[in-house]
Amino acid sequence: MVDAADTESGLKFFRPLAIRNFRLLWIGSALSMLGGQLTMIAFPWLVLRLTGDSFAMGAVLAASGVPRALLMIFGGAFTDRFTPLRMLIWMNWIRMALMLILATLVFTGTIEMWMVFAVAIVFGAADAFTCPASSAILPRLLPPELFPPGNSLVQGMGQLSQMLGPVLGGLIIAYFSAGDGMAVGDLLGISIVFYLDAFGFIIALISLNMMRLAPEAAPTTAFNVGTILQSSWQGVVATWNDFPVRMLACMFAVFALFFRGPYLVGIPMLAHSRFEDGALSFGLISSAFGVGALIGLLLAGTLRRPADHHIGLLLLADIVVLGIGLVAYAFTTHIEVAMLFSALSGVADGYVIVIIISFLQIRIPQAMLGRVMSVIMIFNMGLLPLSAAVSGALIRISLESVLLGAGCILIGLALVSSMVPKIRTLGLGNASDTGDNTIESVDDDIDPHT
Repeated sequence: MVDAADTESGLKFFRPLAIRNFRLLWIGSALSMLGGQLTMIAFPWLVLRLTGDSFAMGAVLAASGVPRALLMIFGGAFTDRFTPLRMLIWMNWIRMALMLILATLVFTGTIEMWMVFAVAIVFGAADAFTCPASSAILPRLLPPELFPPGNSLVQGMGQLSQMLGPVLGGLIIAYFSAGDGMAVGDLLGISIVFYLDAFGFIIALISLNMMRLAPEAAPTTAFNVGTILQSSWQGVVATWNDFPVRMLACMFAVFALFFRGPYLVGIPMLAHSRFEDGALSFGLISSAFGVGALIGLLLAGTLRRPADHHIGLLLLADIVVLGIGLVAYAFTTHIEVAMLFSALSGVADGYVIVIIISFLQIRIPQAMLGRVMSVIMIFNMGLLPLSAAVSGALIRISLESVLLGAGCILIGLALVSSMVPKIRTLGLGNASDTGDNTIESVDDDIDPHT
């Protein structure tokens, strides 16, 4: 997989870049991630310009999230069967085509809301297969001791793009604004953003196709609905039987329900209704989160990895900080204050996510990693449709109440959970304890003698 000599020189944080396959993944991801952050501004702004309705924006997020939630469990099974690299290549082709179609529809002025919903649904389905593959590929490129800096570099590039992308997207949309009409203004700038995102996927495809990984054992059973269902169920059972992994999944569910929806729907509406230069303000708040997250990722990649039994408490602390941020958004009338709390939330979230991902990649066998990560992502991302739809509907009544209520719920749940030792420590008694029910490699599709 990797020569140990390749990892002996240089600073720990940058050692993964000395490995060719990881370097290709990292470089190829850069423009793709930047394009994705541009789209995070353009997509909700397109819905707002077409409808001006927070419920419509929540409905579009839900339309993307439903197929992602329904198919995510199968995405992990496909990843473990066909390899993460192959799945990433296939899904990037699909996502590139979607962005080109959407960009052209917006550029020609033929875009309608049903088309936006259609693109969101297909993109969500592609994400269901992309996300498990993205989490499962890194252990095939690096030795375990380089997981934290490797994850920090990948996630750091994502956060750097989150820092630059929203502002750049807001500037592009604002510069090319065509007028004040709700159905006309900003469409040219939005189409340019979508074209740039498509270009990012092209770069990612080139890099992925240049990677050379050792061949993996070929499945010996037939590829059919039965084997996929059986393989997917193995991921569910493995996740449930491992208490620390199960607890992390539950904490991700709390995060998804009470942060993701209110933030993704509430922040665009906050910028649109309360601050001047709506799209640019939206970009500034999102970029501030990216700056903070980048700092957190750098800390996670350079500092000593905390003991496993501290990870649960770290995640609960992250949830508290995110809740405080939502409360701050509810009351502030100054863009600078909103940006400050976005940055603080980003620092906590960036640090914790690298620690958790590295913990899971070490704990879960590679043969099961795609399936178990897909189950965890269902809790993290699959609940987004419900959260987004409910948030969009409630924000129609009161934006401030939704942000305040969600923030207080996050803070309260995290504080109560911190008083339960088994939750606080993930059931791990000490740094060397790996729990009573660790995940074992189960893969009935693979013949070990192949």
